[in-house]
Formats: sequence, structure tokens, C-alpha cells
Amino acid sequence: MEQARLLLTALWEPFSFFSLFLYTGLALTLGAALGLLLAFKLQRLGCLARNKRWHHLLLKLYFLLLPLAGGFLGFQGGLLYGSQQQINRHLDSYAPVVQELADGIWSDFQAYVEAQGQQGALAVRDASVQEVLNQLALDYLRSERLMEAEARAEASTAERIAFDLFDRLRASLLGKALGEMAVEETARYSGLNEKVLTQVLDARIEQLFHAEFLLGLLKRQIGHVFKPFYIALLIQLGLLLSVIAAEWGLSRWLRQIPARLPPAESLAMA
Repeated sequence: MEQARLLLTALWEPFSFFSLFLYTGLALTLGAALGLLLAFKLQRLGCLARNKRWHHLLLKLYFLLLPLAGGFLGFQGGLLYGSQQQINRHLDSYAPVVQELADGIWSDFQAYVEAQGQQGALAVRDASVQEVLNQLALDYLRSERLMEAEARAEASTAERIAFDLFDRLRASLLGKALGEMAVEETARYSGLNEKVLTQVLDARIEQLFHAEFLLGLLKRQIGHVFKPFYIALLIQLGLLLSVIAAEWGLSRWLRQIPARLPPAESLAMA
């Protein structure tokens, strides 16, 4: 109870916002710089030149708007990445408390398994969760096979080997189905991502009681939570580039883009 209380208390410890501000500031500066470089690149390629002078001068606003847009996108990206990194580092601070709780549960679990006489069957330390499910499925099928003992007693050696291989195949398929059902039901009730929970099936039983593994799963879950925000950021970037491309395409269709000019005229127009 004391460890649980300490864990709950740790959840309310304040974050250190220095790194968050650092990531945000660096990303904002980088985004603004990239926006300005894009504006210069467009000018160098002649994409900002138009036949009508007002149109040509209006596009000079790209040198203001693109850095602002880049800075805004960078601010969002830095805020998201900084927040995710800060949460991950904050989770790492819980590792000692989580490990102490897990050690207590692991000791009780081992004592229970030994009391049940299943230590050898489950191979707790070396077996994965999926292997345990497969073993349970195999034990179930073997219990059913006892009812067919008379029929199989008259089988030849080759037939017995075939029966055994068939039982193991069925056990593997049944164990996999049990794993998928467990992942699906756990995801439904816990709200965790199924891809994250699937990794539990490949983990050894002992790993489930390691703070590093448990917190790693939580970090991957947090990554899935942040994923839509990163996608939204990319969509905003795509829309920005689409607007620039659409304006250039419309100007070309309306023949507002001048033909190649001599260097002296190009400098004068710029």
C-alpha cells in the first residue's frame, strides 16, 4: 500500500518545462528559417514573377507569410515533440517505484505457481505469454484426446506421430486465437492500442514484471496517442504547399507567368 501511495503521489509531481520551451523555441526558429529559405528559393526559380505588377508585388508577401507559417508549424511540432519527450522522461522517474511493486507481485506469482505444481509446465522464466497460451491449448486438446484413447491405441506409429503433429498444429492455432481474443478484449476495455498489446504476447512472463518493459509499453501507447497530432501537422504543411502550388498553377493557366527574361530585366522586375 505504501508503494502504491508513493506511485500515485509521483503522478502529481510538476514537470520541468525548460526542455519543453527549448524544443518549442528551436522548432519555431527552424520553421521560420525554412519558410524564408522557401520564399528565396521560389524567387530564385522565378515562381514569384507575374505579368501584372500588383500581382508580382503581392507575392512579395511570401517573404513574410512563409516564415510566419513555418514558425507556426514549427511551434506546433516542437510543442508536441517536447511534450512527448517530457512525458517519457517523467515516466522514467517512476521506474524504481514500479519495479518495487512488480517485484512483490512477481514473488507472489512464483509462489503461487510452485504451490500449484506447474513450474515445469509453464516454464515461467523462459516462456512467452503466447507460448503459455499455446501450452494451455495443447493441454486442453490432450485432455480431449483421452476420450479418443481407444481409437488411437490401434493406430500405427506413423499415425500416432501424425496425430501428435496435428494436435500441436491445432494447439498453435487455438493459442493464437486466444491471444488475439485477449488483445482485442483488453484493448476494448482498457482503451490501449492493439499493436501495443500485441507486443505483450511475444514478451516472456518475467518481462511483464520489469519496470523497463512496462514503462516502454506505456511510452509506445503515448506515441500512438500523439500520432494523430503529428499527422494533422503534416496535413497543415501539405495544405500550405498545395495553396502555393495551386496559385502558381492558376497563374500559369491564366498566362500570368512571364517568359524567361534577360538577367538585367529580371533584376529590374525583382
